[in-house]
Amino acid sequence: MGRGFAPLKFVLGCLAVATLVVLGFLIVQGVKPTIKNPQPLNGSTTPQGVVTVSAEVLGETNLKEVRLTVDGKAVQPVINSLNERHWQVRYDAALPKGLHEVELIAIDTRGREQPYHWQFTASGPANLPKFANPLPHSDVRLPAGDVLISLAAFSESLPLNSLQLTLNGVTLVTQQGTSGANERTIASARRKLDPAAYVVDAVATDADGTVAHYQWKFTVVSPGQTADARFFPETSLYVFAPFAEYWASNGGLAVFGLPITPDFEQGPLTVQWFERARFEKHPELPAGQQVQLGRLGAEAHKADPPLPGDPGNGRQFFPQTGHSIGGPFLDFWQRNGGLALFGLPLTEEVKENGLTVQWFERARFEYHPENAGTPNAVELTQLGRQLWQQHH
Repeated sequence: MGRGFAPLKFVLGCLAVATLVVLGFLIVQGVKPTIKNPQPLNGSTTPQGVVTVSAEVLGETNLKEVRLTVDGKAVQPVINSLNERHWQVRYDAALPKGLHEVELIAIDTRGREQPYHWQFTASGPANLPKFANPLPHSDVRLPAGDVLISLAAFSESLPLNSLQLTLNGVTLVTQQGTSGANERTIASARRKLDPAAYVVDAVATDADGTVAHYQWKFTVVSPGQTADARFFPETSLYVFAPFAEYWASNGGLAVFGLPITPDFEQGPLTVQWFERARFEKHPELPAGQQVQLGRLGAEAHKADPPLPGDPGNGRQFFPQTGHSIGGPFLDFWQRNGGLALFGLPLTEEVKENGLTVQWFERARFEYHPENAGTPNAVELTQLGRQLWQQHH
């Protein structure tokens, strides 16, 4: 009898072990990933500045992915995989002031999902509203007359509520903010100013009521005093030194026309487009030679084949390009800066759209017979405007 029980006990023991193994396997199969140490803590309030949303994810089997949403919007977290079953999840953001909700869903390789929800209150960004592009430039000297005063402001993470400018303590303009985060609000006003020193104070307020201040100064000088900038009310644009001096000293409106863009950086150069020219500042050159004109004529028109030789007849021949200049065009070329301003001729006189024209490296001359005998007989094509509009 005793011997009959031994095999039975062994079988029952094996069944018990097998049952435990199966139950353990089923339990493991049913265990979802675990989410631990969520930050910021549920119900907490963060200090001002960038908020770090993070958590640890642990799986009974290998992890496959995590999905993170903040305030209902999916975001892309950074995942630091300590091993295949242990991940650290992190997301940094400049969140606006107020309550925020987070959902993190962890998924393992068996497709089991574990969601986790928590919420916290952010104190808002630590950065004050920022300012950009004050006009006129700080410490610039302007001639008496029309002046444009302008400033842009923005917040990196919040809409801007308002931007106010005062001039020498008197409110100049208040612009109510209509821009979102990182979008600029611009306040500007034009005034006719007499010679004096001027101080502009700016106050920008974001959607949280955070206030930032900015101040800059400029001077309006009396006639005869040196000004290093000029405002053009026709296009509401400034020309600053050294372009302003070059414009005034080399023909001004008749040769270059009005500015059609502000000055801006283009690679290593500072450039500004005018109706008939493009000014370029080359910082690598000596101070008196830094302002150069762009080769608009060469950019807009391919040079014609050269002449076989000097045509004579009072024309000035240029062997460098094989072309010549004569008549009213030669007179205009010589009186208004010549080679330094217009460059070499690229063609002879040709007919284009009913006009007699001639192309140069930096310009296109037009002859208007109805103005013969007047300073307007020869005019420059608005190549600057044409090329700017073509490419922008």
